Amino acid sequence: MKSCIALMAFVVLLPAAAFASIDGTVVNRTTEKPQANVTVTLVKPGQGGMKTLGTAVSDASGKFLFEKDQPGGGPQLLQANYAGVNYNKLMTPNIPTANVELDVYEATKSAAVARVSQRMLIFEPNASQLAVSETVVMENPSDHTYNNDELGGLRFFLPPAANGQVRISAQGPGGMPLPRPAEKTREDDVYKVQFPIKPGSTEFQISYVLPVGSPFQFRGRVVGVPGMPAGPLRLVAPPGVTLSSNDIQAVGTEPKTQANIYNVTAPNLFSVDVAGTGSFRQDDSGGQDNDSPPVTQSTPPIYRHLPLLVALAFSVLTVGLIFLFQSSPDAKRS
Repeated sequence: MKSCIALMAFVVLLPAAAFASIDGTVVNRTTEKPQANVTVTLVKPGQGGMKTLGTAVSDASGKFLFEKDQPGGGPQLLQANYAGVNYNKLMTPNIPTANVELDVYEATKSAAVARVSQRMLIFEPNASQLAVSETVVMENPSDHTYNNDELGGLRFFLPPAANGQVRISAQGPGGMPLPRPAEKTREDDVYKVQFPIKPGSTEFQISYVLPVGSPFQFRGRVVGVPGMPAGPLRLVAPPGVTLSSNDIQAVGTEPKTQANIYNVTAPNLFSVDVAGTGSFRQDDSGGQDNDSPPVTQSTPPIYRHLPLLVALAFSVLTVGLIFLFQSSPDAKRS
């Protein structure tokens, strides 16, 4: 009898769980107060793309409510637009749907609130072309989102030999990689990417191919968003590939991947002789000789270079610790 009652209770509660409401508060993390009059949209990804399930506007207390979500389970996305910037919160089935906090920030046009913490160019040449991947990691430790359409969220140099063909993805804090277009600036061969730099870490991945063979001289330029502090530009080459130039300085070899790492010492324009062939990508061609870039379903390129980013970060910390030790009073006395 008890088992029958439990089964009936489960059947009764199942539709309620499938149509559970979602309620929460839009919180302005710049002011640490609830934010009123923010349009919140509930969307659900599917085979046909994003499906809008409903729209709500936060009240005077920042509260919003969606009375019913979409049956069938699966992730859903809360989207809010505030001060011209979109903010997202992923709602997976294991996350409570009551008292949800959706964070937004005040926006600023000052690029000084963010900085480039890691920037590297990865060269992967074969017999007929040079594949270049530029990875940029930005940190925003402030309580404002940097958003400036005139300056852009990122600026980069694209060699003329690429003929304007470039692929760009951008990933904000806790977000998914999104494709972004490149926009020309007033400077020759310098492009910008419109993407807000929210508090936290933002990652960009830029990739293009130069139709050349080995050996080859790569000509680049150190560029950045005006007013945004930038760290060093590093060049990375896989085993079998050497870089030589008076404009770079060898840093060392990353133990896990055996990648050769260099710092660009030139303040603006630089050139590098690239010799040899090699790649960090696994060979999926089945032994076939194919110079065209393979089309595969994989994780975003940023994750393929994650060990290099970690290694570079630790190398910077190590150099900093050595410098601090050498400059300490104890070290000078010894």
